[in-house]
Amino acid sequence: MDHLSELELHLLNMLTAKYPSLASHIPHLKVEKREATGVGLNVHICYENFNETLQDINALFSNQDKIQLDKLKNGLAYVIDVTDGAITSIEFATYNEKWDGKITNYTIIENELGDFKP
Repeated sequence: MDHLSELELHLLNMLTAKYPSLASHIPHLKVEKREATGVGLNVHICYENFNETLQDINALFSNQDKIQLDKLKNGLAYVIDVTDGAITSIEFATYNEKWDGKITNYTIIENELGDFKP
């Protein structure tokens, strides 16, 4: 098992701004596996020494921010999966660009459109 990267931790902290009860999970999270797909990266997350009762939260969280990388013209989108109260994965995806799954020199560009409200 591997430690979460700086970017992964940052994104999880943004998740806990919306779901504060998940903040206590972060110190117990480890990366089970990182899987490059050619146009994305799947980060499979597991828990270590976590004994709390899980909340009834099911969410796909992205905050609609974009992650800009030097080697990608259009950057990355991401989504964090919370299933049955457990943070299970972070999925990064390009906008139809080939990518080796390595994240270096990134910038997070906040959602410029704001929250969509119909």
